[in-house]
Amino acid sequence: MCMPTSKKASAATAKLATIDTSAVGDASSSSEAILANNAYNNNTRPTKDDTKHFKAVTSTHSDHVRNTNHDLLWFLGPALICYLLGTSIYPIYVIGIARIISTRITLTLHYLFVDKDNYLNKISQKQLEREGDDYLCGTVLHMYAQIPLQVLFPAMFFSDPAVIGASAYRAFWAHVFLVEPLYYFAHRWLHVPEIMKKMHGFHHLSISTLPSTSLVQNYHEHFVYIAVFGPAFFAPFLLYGEMHWSIIGAYLVLFDLINAYGHMNIKYRHPVFTSKYSPFQYLFYTPEFHLGHHAFFRANYALFMPIWDHMCGTWRTYKKTDTDRLLPADQQDFVFIGHNAGLAHFMTCPEWDLYASYGPFRTFKYIPYMVEFMFCNMVGAFCRLFMSAYTCSRYMINDKLIGRVICICRTPIDYIKPKRYPLVNKDILKLIKSQYKNHGTKCFGLGNLNKMKQVNDGGQLISDMVNADPFLKDKSIRVWTGDTMTAASVYHQLIDVPGFDRIESIFFVGANGKIGNAVCKQLLTDFPKLKITIYSLSHTLDHPNVKYTSDLADLLNHKVVVLGKQLSLKKYAKALAPARGASSKKSELTPYKCRIILDYTVPYIPIDLTGFHNIEHHQIAVLETSPNTSDFLKGHFDIGFGLEQDQIYPCHAGCIINTVYERDTDEVGEVCVKDMMTMWKRGLKLGLRNRPLKI
Repeated sequence: MCMPTSKKASAATAKLATIDTSAVGDASSSSEAILANNAYNNNTRPTKDDTKHFKAVTSTHSDHVRNTNHDLLWFLGPALICYLLGTSIYPIYVIGIARIISTRITLTLHYLFVDKDNYLNKISQKQLEREGDDYLCGTVLHMYAQIPLQVLFPAMFFSDPAVIGASAYRAFWAHVFLVEPLYYFAHRWLHVPEIMKKMHGFHHLSISTLPSTSLVQNYHEHFVYIAVFGPAFFAPFLLYGEMHWSIIGAYLVLFDLINAYGHMNIKYRHPVFTSKYSPFQYLFYTPEFHLGHHAFFRANYALFMPIWDHMCGTWRTYKKTDTDRLLPADQQDFVFIGHNAGLAHFMTCPEWDLYASYGPFRTFKYIPYMVEFMFCNMVGAFCRLFMSAYTCSRYMINDKLIGRVICICRTPIDYIKPKRYPLVNKDILKLIKSQYKNHGTKCFGLGNLNKMKQVNDGGQLISDMVNADPFLKDKSIRVWTGDTMTAASVYHQLIDVPGFDRIESIFFVGANGKIGNAVCKQLLTDFPKLKITIYSLSHTLDHPNVKYTSDLADLLNHKVVVLGKQLSLKKYAKALAPARGASSKKSELTPYKCRIILDYTVPYIPIDLTGFHNIEHHQIAVLETSPNTSDFLKGHFDIGFGLEQDQIYPCHAGCIINTVYERDTDEVGEVCVKDMMTMWKRGLKLGLRNRPLKI
């Protein structure tokens, strides 16, 4: 359905927030970024004197990239060494695995209850990639360090279990009287500019922190901490000649958890911990205490007991303020309805692995698709025993509206088997009804397969079901596919290809779909000499410049190929086989014309172009928005989609644009060609751009 011509759209345009051009930048790159970080207010933000030394640090560590290809071998290494030395591997791996599991659980819980709905505290992709490579290094390194200690001091690990209680008591007091002061002064030493530059600056690249940031250290710094934390169990062993590995393991796990607590982005201001008359203000810290250290750099050095900062004059008050500016928790103006897209999609869920939230979906080339889909189907069936939908991240639109992604518990099998289509549509309607009842939400977008033509006629059936529902029919519910924006994105990506106006013909897979059909119509209008060859058995576009073919290999005869429908990779391999390996550095000598394949299918799956040095395969129809130049979107609107940070699919963006402009009609069924340019102009005004092609 096309957009109506009304005064409401003009009024919405007038209400758009002005663009804020104040650059925040990467929150882990410079002192200016620290000063601009949204967690600080005028009373607690660090001064330039506090952070002037930080520039010298970032140049040393900010480009650090660790090779992670052999991490599994490093993890298994202690087993081989223990076998050769004849010492037990059991304590080493029990402690190591327990620490890894506790860290992952802490990350999951922190995302679920803290970060998921805090759209003002967004961790940069650069920081996530850096921390994801390093946060378990210390744990594995400690496993190696434990081996010589077990060999040299077996009684420190294998004393009679009867000493466990006494050993725990002794380790606690050793921590209080040895580790705490050792850490305080070692930490101050680490902040000496030369040492900071060599080691500790790597940890301080993270301004906004995660629980696991506590484990991210420079390699050499881990050895400093081994020396600092070791006395907690080494000193009691030297005094009493006994200790047990279970206490060492419990100490390390508990240490990791308390250290992670200090790096959580939460406010905890109970008078027990904040009153100057309470002993706990000096004996146990709060997250804001250590977040203040990351903000000020030269204050709040203590480990878990702030008393050392009070005694040495380095204690400073810090208050986290970003959560004070969040919109009401129950506000929800728009919902984008998604679904599971396979095993790779599970792997990018931040609840499972926050560090994998950005970047392309992983491929499992040794697992057949149907095996993967059947596994996801079983997971989906299990989840539906407890819930029909899962609430994902919350984000802010235009500084005044709230959007959210909610996935129904449906997996690819549900969109392959026609018998399940009614169940999918029923779940979508149920979700719409529940979100209206709970939040008053009236604007809904259908993501990917939830608007598939075979499932619900491009969303038309969902619109009809809403209008026929006794409860929803008079609630002004709006259902959108966002396909108009996708068509506009594909069209502009095509015409932006260098020399496109001189191209005689293109090859199109999926042109019979609603997006492809709209793109072809617009191309034929604006480029009357362009010829389009469509790969399809059915003829839906009647035009003298359009011809149809059932030979996929014909794509090699066209310089530009557009893919709008997913085909089996085996089909592409068969079609390309005759010309594979026939490439030449001189393009005019190749026996084929194809040079670029532009693909807007979701998820994007690269085609094997081995032997085709002259053909490039690019994903298109991905939009970018910058938080530094536009206030249009803030928060986690971009995670779990197989995209980079601050990127968004145009169908998702199109639904959000409809929300901003208060569109009062549904956008379902076929794409209205005349609306494409209108949607594109609105997107540009809001700071959206096609992701540039690197051709």
